[in-house]
Amino acid sequence: MKFRKQHIVSPTQRVFVYKNKQFDRVLGPGKHSFWDFNNQLEFVTYSIDSLYFAAPDAVRMYHTYPELHTHISHFKLTEQEVGLLYFNDALKGVVAPGESLYLWKDAGEIRLERIDISEQFYVEESTLKLIEKAGLNLASKLIKSPKTAACKPIYEITIEREHTGFLFADNELVHELPAGRYGLWQFNRDFELQTFDCRTISAQAGAHIYDKHKELTSISHQVLGPEEVGLLYVNHVLKGIVPPGEHLYLWKEAGDIHMERVDISNNLYVDHSLLASINQSGLNSASKLFKAPTTQASAPIIDVSVESDHIGLLYVNNTLVRELPPGQYGLWQFNHNIELKLFDCRTQMLEVSGQEILSKDRVSLRINLSASIKVIDTKLAAQSVDNIESFAYNALQLALREAVGTQNLDDLLLDKLYINETVKDIVDERLHAVGVELNHVGMKDIILPGEMKTILNQVVEAQKAAEANVIKRREETAATRSLHNTAKVMENNSTLMRLKELEALEKIADKIESLTVYGGLDGLMNNVVNLGDQQQRRETNV
Repeated sequence: MKFRKQHIVSPTQRVFVYKNKQFDRVLGPGKHSFWDFNNQLEFVTYSIDSLYFAAPDAVRMYHTYPELHTHISHFKLTEQEVGLLYFNDALKGVVAPGESLYLWKDAGEIRLERIDISEQFYVEESTLKLIEKAGLNLASKLIKSPKTAACKPIYEITIEREHTGFLFADNELVHELPAGRYGLWQFNRDFELQTFDCRTISAQAGAHIYDKHKELTSISHQVLGPEEVGLLYVNHVLKGIVPPGEHLYLWKEAGDIHMERVDISNNLYVDHSLLASINQSGLNSASKLFKAPTTQASAPIIDVSVESDHIGLLYVNNTLVRELPPGQYGLWQFNHNIELKLFDCRTQMLEVSGQEILSKDRVSLRINLSASIKVIDTKLAAQSVDNIESFAYNALQLALREAVGTQNLDDLLLDKLYINETVKDIVDERLHAVGVELNHVGMKDIILPGEMKTILNQVVEAQKAAEANVIKRREETAATRSLHNTAKVMENNSTLMRLKELEALEKIADKIESLTVYGGLDGLMNNVVNLGDQQQRRETNV
């Protein structure tokens, strides 16, 4: 039996010596000799390269045997502490809260940096970079005991440019974060991050957060009065219109924000330059308003144009407030019912066509009438009638029926101006009562039924035939009287008689090809007369 024992310990080892199952000592590097007569010694070797003293009963041994304190360092973290373990000035790992560490002092220079996460749970940028560089932000790299659940030690978040983040820990808002990169110790906490795009200008999406946390500095809150309209400028550029009574939430990160308030209680008119700017920016739309989702709204401005030779009557809440001359106008229509009635002040032509009317003698006539009217009192016209043209048309139509129905057809045909004058007298007063002037009335034509037209044509034809017969008889009488007077003159004047005979002879000579004369002029004349007598006797005998 060998009673003397030797044990060699390398520089990276430490050996625990047990005698009769009881801890006796620690062997450092080197060659060690022992007398063991009864085989009472037992040696347990540990590698210090692992850094951690991981004996099954390490806690008991450390606290039971003070001689171990020379070789082992003990670190205890509270539940609100995170440890950064450095070995030879190099970050070795992240230690979970509440952990106890037993480390070999002989392994190297060991340092544990404690971080209180009870209030400050942000990871410093330098620490974050160091942990990421070492690849230690992994659940598998976390230094912990088996009873501790593994998790990533750091919750990394990135908030993009022109964005704002709200950080919640255990459902409570703990911080508002501007754009940047952040790391959070997520031990013992449940984090939630809500990010918002500040380029939208409106912070309505974050209004529910602001209402619970008035101390937020990233949101500006403004309230408009019931008769105020807001003009929102960002970096001196008009970005939108805010309805009256609106609660406006804005991201301060959006830029230099300024809101101009416009009182619309007594003045609804929009300045021409402002109207042009709004229209140019395309902001005169309900979809472009800065408002809460529950706010019902239409286009903020009613843009109206009164053309030349027209007059506009402006009604606000059904009350006439102003007469508008020709021009371009913009009016705020928030909380108000705005209506514009336009009137054409030029002379207008009306055609009353195809009116089927019975005359007094029950002849069906179709009459076309033309009239010209002009609005002279727009306020009176607006108060009196809804449609001026329709009113004037009906008045002319009724007056035309009244004028035609009291006259016979013959009278109407004889006096065509009667209809014009009668209709004008009847309608003129009615139109003046509603602010309209009747300038001219004229009947264009009268159209008769087919049968009546035929009858009238026959009457006219008979009248013309009778007139022609009278003229013919008158002319025949005149011719007979003239012939009688000529005979008397020739009876007393033989020379004239001879001239008439020669005239007759001339007419006869025109109708024959040749003429042989015997016995001179007297024979010619006598024979011609005899020829005439003979011809007459033949016709009589026949």
